[in-house]
Amino acid sequence: MSKDAPGQAARELLRRDGLAVLEVLAATLNRHDAIHAARKAIRRMRALLALLDEDDFRLARDDLALRRLGKGLSYMRDAHVVVETAARLQTLDGTVEWRAILAALVARRERILQRALGGDPEFARRRAVVEQVMSHMQQQPWERLRRPGVRAALARSERRVVKAAARAADDGDDEAVHRWRRRARRLRMQLDAAHVLGTLHGHVHGDGAVARKAKALHKVSDRLGWMQDLRLLRNLPADIHKATALEQIDAELAAVKL
Repeated sequence: MSKDAPGQAARELLRRDGLAVLEVLAATLNRHDAIHAARKAIRRMRALLALLDEDDFRLARDDLALRRLGKGLSYMRDAHVVVETAARLQTLDGTVEWRAILAALVARRERILQRALGGDPEFARRRAVVEQVMSHMQQQPWERLRRPGVRAALARSERRVVKAAARAADDGDDEAVHRWRRRARRLRMQLDAAHVLGTLHGHVHGDGAVARKAKALHKVSDRLGWMQDLRLLRNLPADIHKATALEQIDAELAAVKL
């Protein structure tokens, strides 16, 4: 492999994350954490795919399959997120009665998980999708991948983050903020992948401008993620009986700065 052919590294990153998805979806313990880990690995795979030249790599179908897979897991993940968010809020303000709310959220989370497993026992169908995607990825012409193309894709991704941040600052609606978070998170993952692929012009991971940019993106993603988690909790149906906690939720939302 020539020094300007990072394809093998890209293929190995995708293979590793694909195996991680298969492993956690097969887990029978701590399924809520496993679903979270699966979605993270799927996002890493899609972030890397977005750095590839569509003319050389026929992976649009695989990206769509991964997108649908992640979206299909999101309802279960969101059900777990609101439990974690409520538990965190409980520790922040002991004057709010969270026990009944948490009990309702935990029961709801379990119903959603069991409904999903009823339609896809042991997540076998979902794991088959991942196996098919991995098989197709291994057949790609990885020797064609070149670092200049990856760098150009990174630059496009950075421009999209800047544009999304400006739009979120202008109107601040839920979808604009969520789009900003998704794009910031994707760029951070792409920077990590690009480092492994050797496309960052000699920067070492954890040092220099690239590391500072990654750290800033991480902070943005975490801040916007907390806002999204609070909004998920606030927007749940009234049968969760969260009215007594709305004041605390709204106060936390107001404290998050865009």
